[in-house]
Amino acid sequence: MGSPPLPMIDYQEFSLKVHDHAAEHRTIVNAQVEVTYGCNLRCVHCYTDCYNRPDLLKREMRFEDVTRILDQLHDQGCLWVCFTGGEIFARKDFLEIYAYAKGKGFLITLFTNATLITERIADFLKDQLPFSIDISCHGATEETFEQVTQVKGSFQRFLQGVRLLVERGLPVKFKTKAMTVNAHELGQIKALVESFGAEFRLNSAIYPRLDGDLAPANYRLQPEQIVAIEQSMQAEDQEDGRCGAAGETGLGPPPDDRLFRCGCGTTGVHIGAWGTLSTCTWVNEPRADLRVKSVAEAVEEVFPEVRGAHYETDTPCRACEVYTLCERMPANAAAEAGDQEQPVEHFCRVAYTRAEALGIKGECPVNR
Repeated sequence: MGSPPLPMIDYQEFSLKVHDHAAEHRTIVNAQVEVTYGCNLRCVHCYTDCYNRPDLLKREMRFEDVTRILDQLHDQGCLWVCFTGGEIFARKDFLEIYAYAKGKGFLITLFTNATLITERIADFLKDQLPFSIDISCHGATEETFEQVTQVKGSFQRFLQGVRLLVERGLPVKFKTKAMTVNAHELGQIKALVESFGAEFRLNSAIYPRLDGDLAPANYRLQPEQIVAIEQSMQAEDQEDGRCGAAGETGLGPPPDDRLFRCGCGTTGVHIGAWGTLSTCTWVNEPRADLRVKSVAEAVEEVFPEVRGAHYETDTPCRACEVYTLCERMPANAAAEAGDQEQPVEHFCRVAYTRAEALGIKGECPVNR
C-alpha cells in the first residue's frame, strides 16, 4: 500500500512561513540581483538611468562574479532570486546567468521591459520556466509609451515581446508607474494589460536617481491625483468581486524609533551591478564589496548597522501616526530633504491625503 499523498500547501502560506522563520532566525531567503545598469530605453522616471553609461558599465560584475555570488546565496539558504537592471536582456550573457541560477534551484523572478525578447529567448524561458516575469507597461499608445521610454519603436517591440511570452504560456505579470505622462490613459493601460490575461498593478512612487538626481520627481502626480486614482482602482476591484479594501491600516504611532521600518536588514539582500551588497536598492551606505567579502561576511557587516539605525532628532517622521501610508525611504530622503531623518514633502502630503480619504484627520507637518 502506497504512502498517503502529502497535504497541499498554499503558496502564500508557504512563503509567509518561510519568511517568518527566516526573520526569527536571521537568515536570507530573498535576493535581488542587478545584473546590469545598461538598458536600451531611457525612461524619464528611471532611478538607475544615471549609471547607464559606457564608462560605468565597465565596472559591472563578470559572469564568474555573479555565479560565485549565486553559489554563496544558495549556501546561505536563499530560495528566491530576482534578476533586475537596467534591462537584464541587454546583458549578452544573461541567459547563461539565468541557466546557472536555475540549476541551483532558485525560484526566479525576471524584471524586464520586454523590448529585447526574441523567439530564441522566449523558447529558452519556456524550456527553463521562471517563477515570474514582471514587465513594465508605461502606456497603451505609441505616443505615450515612447514619451516615457524616449526611444522610437519601443512600443511595437514591447508588444512583440509580450506576444512571444504570452503565446508560450509564460507566467507574466505587468506593473505600471502612474505619472504625469501617462495618467490620462491609465484606463487604457489597464485594458491592455488585461487583454494579455494579466492583472493590472499600479504604483505611483517615483524616487530620485541613485546618484541623487531629482529629475524623476518632475513626473510625479499631485497627492490628490494619486489618491483619486487609488480610490478609483479600489472601487473597480470591489465591483469585480475582488477585495480592494485597504483592511487594517495599522495607523498610529510607530512601535519604536527605528529609522528603517520597512523590513530592511531582515530576510533579503540587494546586490548591485558593481558587486556590492546592501539591504535594498537605495541603501548606498552601508554596503560591502562582494569581490573581497563573502555574502555571509557582508550580511554580518551590513545588516546590524541597518537594523540598529534609529532616529536621533525630533523630526516629525519619528512619531508619525500615518507612517504606514507613507512611501518615503530614509535611504534616499537626503537627496530631497537634506537629511535621511527628515520628511520628504511629496510623500508626506500623499500620506496625509490618503489618511484624509480614510476619514482620519491630521495636519501634514510640511504645512505647519
